[in-house]
Amino acid sequence: MESFFSKFNVKLLIIHFIAFWLFIYAFQTLSFLYDFNFLVFLPVEARINDVARVNFDMKIVAQAGLLGSIAAYVISWRISLKRNWFWLNSVLIFVLIYILKLNDLLGWSKLQKVFLLPGQIFRLNTRTFYVTNGLIMLAIGCFLLFSEKVKRFIDGKGAPEKKASTAGKVKSAKS
Repeated sequence: MESFFSKFNVKLLIIHFIAFWLFIYAFQTLSFLYDFNFLVFLPVEARINDVARVNFDMKIVAQAGLLGSIAAYVISWRISLKRNWFWLNSVLIFVLIYILKLNDLLGWSKLQKVFLLPGQIFRLNTRTFYVTNGLIMLAIGCFLLFSEKVKRFIDGKGAPEKKASTAGKVKSAKS
């Protein structure tokens, strides 16, 4: 039983958890573009009168988050298989993030001010605001999943060793 638990990699779990989180909220942020004029520009009174449309749009946003977690899971699982990491790491993160998301315990309400900050160079609630923020979160998530430096960190290896240059050998021979 000890060997089973030794296959779990804490570094991988933490880094992929953060990547999953970023994928979820990147997809949700980008999903506001689905019915953008209705969700953002219409006054609140008009949205109150069309409750069915608001509910449908909010379901789209929620489903986009689920789609983001599934996309992150598939990528994480494929990387784990390719790198010979224990595949159950990805499953554990997916289940954990799904349960936390279901119970609204991922902290988006507290962290959204930070993660929606880059798009504020544009006007708030514009298409460029949502696209910028969504793509930045997606880019950071992809970096965490695909970066060779991060993969070496997860494997417990440092920076790759550099080959000794021949210039150093020539200098030492002249000395």
